[in-house]
Amino acid sequence: MAELPSSAAVVVIGGGIMGTSAAYHLAAAGAEVVVLERDTIGSGSTGKAAGGFRAQFSDELNIRMAVENIRRLERFETEFATGIDFEQHGYLFLLGESEVDTFRRAVSLQRSLGVPSELITAEDALGMVPGIGVHDVAAATFCAWDGTCTPESVALGYARAASRHGAAIVQGCEVTGIAVSNGRIRGVSTANGFISSPEVVLTAGVWSPRLAAPLGVRMPVRAVKRHIWLTRGPDPFPRRLPLVVDFTTGFYFHREAKGLAMGGRAQTIEDLAPAIINRAPALLEMEVTHNWWGYYAVTPDNNAIIGTAPGIDRLHYATGFSGHGFQQGPVVGEHLSELVLGSEPTFDLAPFAMDRFETGSILPETAVI
Repeated sequence: MAELPSSAAVVVIGGGIMGTSAAYHLAAAGAEVVVLERDTIGSGSTGKAAGGFRAQFSDELNIRMAVENIRRLERFETEFATGIDFEQHGYLFLLGESEVDTFRRAVSLQRSLGVPSELITAEDALGMVPGIGVHDVAAATFCAWDGTCTPESVALGYARAASRHGAAIVQGCEVTGIAVSNGRIRGVSTANGFISSPEVVLTAGVWSPRLAAPLGVRMPVRAVKRHIWLTRGPDPFPRRLPLVVDFTTGFYFHREAKGLAMGGRAQTIEDLAPAIINRAPALLEMEVTHNWWGYYAVTPDNNAIIGTAPGIDRLHYATGFSGHGFQQGPVVGEHLSELVLGSEPTFDLAPFAMDRFETGSILPETAVI
């Protein structure tokens, strides 16, 4: 573990996908950067994520970002010499009658942007995944570009690459506060000591608001627990199994290692059971080996807040991804580095600035699991 240096040009708070991606892009550009992670790299929300990535969004900017993020994940193993278990088996959204029009519009937008998503029938969905219940499915959508990989491996790949470029990765170092004087950052206080720095990138997920609040920066983010259960044993589903989403309930399942992973909005397996019985009853016959939970950092419009804090020089932030943060990490990390370096943004993420909630320029994302 790297020791805490006394100073740095840029301090990144949080060693999840956003922080490590930002650190890599900064270090590769020659910046002196330190990452502070209270536990280990990828151990927070990144390591608790289901690992899905998809182009099936309803907001145009999210779709454009998704296409680029998928391209980067496709070549990640080669570029970063890190295995991430990359699989493109697709996402299959199963829809109720009231959801079809919203998804039809989203598919139309996706296709106009080059995404090969499709609106299909319930019978088509059953043919794709025999064994699911479709008696109450009005339609479905599918995109072959979507898939899964291992989130913590992506974060580790970025962290190692950042280190090779000279970044210091300090694990087991909890940040307790950001020091500001006359609107300028002085440094960061940690359980291990103080590090002076004029610039901070705040990527601490659901913990970002508590570090920003003492500075007068109010982030509209709430923490929502999401649980995942892992199973083992034989199942009737195809080996190339899409990530299946029962959109009405939020229940989903996909192949994970030698078994299946399932989750949703339910806080207990008992609460999840009705959705399982209705949509994938074979899962009830499988042994649940273990489970974990992590946080969704949720905003009022289910979209991230990304930008530079008003009134404080050189405080940049990215949080509130509402469940799709992992898959946006490659592009958002690059954007954060561009904010620090003052370079032309590869993607204009200005619409995700926090002041949209004050101006009414919200960006509602409807395809949220």
